[in-house]
Amino acid sequence: MESKTAAFITLGCKINQYETEAIRREVLELGYEEVRASTPADVYVVNTCSVTAQSGAKSRKYIQRAARTNPEARIVVVGCSSDQEKESFSKIPQVALLGGNEEKPMVASFLDGCWNPGEEIPAEMRDIFELNISGFGDRTRATVKVQDGCNNYCSFCIIPFLRGLSKSRDPDSVIDEIRRLVDNGYIEVVVSGVHLQDYGLELEPSLDLVDLLRRIAKVQGLRRVRLSSLGARAFTPQLIDLLENPIFCRHWHIPLQTGSDKVLEIMRRGYTIRDFRLAVEELTERFDDPSITTDVIVGHPGETEDDFSETIERCREFGFSKIHIFPFSMREGTLAATLKRDVVDPAEVRRRAGELGAVDRELNCEYRERFIGRELDVLVEGASRGRDGWLEGMAARYLKVAFPAPSPGAARRFQGTLQRVKIDKISEGGLDGRWNEVPVDASGVAL
Repeated sequence: MESKTAAFITLGCKINQYETEAIRREVLELGYEEVRASTPADVYVVNTCSVTAQSGAKSRKYIQRAARTNPEARIVVVGCSSDQEKESFSKIPQVALLGGNEEKPMVASFLDGCWNPGEEIPAEMRDIFELNISGFGDRTRATVKVQDGCNNYCSFCIIPFLRGLSKSRDPDSVIDEIRRLVDNGYIEVVVSGVHLQDYGLELEPSLDLVDLLRRIAKVQGLRRVRLSSLGARAFTPQLIDLLENPIFCRHWHIPLQTGSDKVLEIMRRGYTIRDFRLAVEELTERFDDPSITTDVIVGHPGETEDDFSETIERCREFGFSKIHIFPFSMREGTLAATLKRDVVDPAEVRRRAGELGAVDRELNCEYRERFIGRELDVLVEGASRGRDGWLEGMAARYLKVAFPAPSPGAARRFQGTLQRVKIDKISEGGLDGRWNEVPVDASGVAL
């Protein structure tokens, strides 16, 4: 009998990527064969995002595309956009399940006919951490979700309304999952959460992120630990001391959002530019050329030209290696949606985003130039896209590195391994170098 097919579409953050991988594992265990989302499938699972106003429209586009690709398909739609876009999604006839984040553990049960929308979710399946993984598709690093939800209610953010208040995963469950991943060949994990620094606040007995990371660092066979987004105030002396363990990547993503204290207060971010500066100064003093990346929202209601100029100045001061730029997107239901008198003209938002984009490219180029002539350990992802005979991967500082393959079979042999590369020059978006033919030392130093 011909097997049933399933395709998986993920929008948004690393948390969504993790949850899709967990759903994927359960669906494939039912006997489905995975196919590309661009091809006809019996089932499409769409994990939606709602972080910006455009996210819902993008999710809808993917759902409609799946419906056109196979008009007979069953489409499962879950995630943050499902609540926001329920009316428009429900009009697509192929949508068989329309659920939020709480329905994600039920996708496989729905497809197997063991549970139907509207029925009570079994108590043992209500835990948002019921989903877990043992692999991460064909990727060379795996995201591990340790926290969900947020207590902050920043002015521009809809996420607390969709994912609820902060919840932490049992540390034993985290360690067990990482051990499974290591046993399956993953040597790098990304520790992720919606608001990672709140990990452990509600657990009994109480513990914090430092306690969890200390346990993670002891997992045998794990070579790299990368942290997802962390707020400036998360970098306590205890955390920074722990980060000196060479297993931790010298890359930290610290959202700035704006360089203006006035706008930070409007955004309800809970920190000041002084807080941010102290964190950056401590990291740059303690670590060799750390990669500090950030998010910036351009054109938040109330942002003046002077406020934006402060953002430019702070980005140059902090020397970010990458700036993720988000033109402000109004989300109904958030505090920012009530600030209609102070809305920045869309054309001006685009201009500011373009100016900041030029600063990002300049700073990124300057950062990459620091590594010419140096050796970096690269987690090889596989053959380089666009360059025959080359391999590419990621250095611990979140630098994309490409180098000529030493042999025709190197892509297969090197994938998922650390290889030392001597950097020759910067390239478009990354670095080019040469394999130095020396095995990476087993100490796990995250270069």
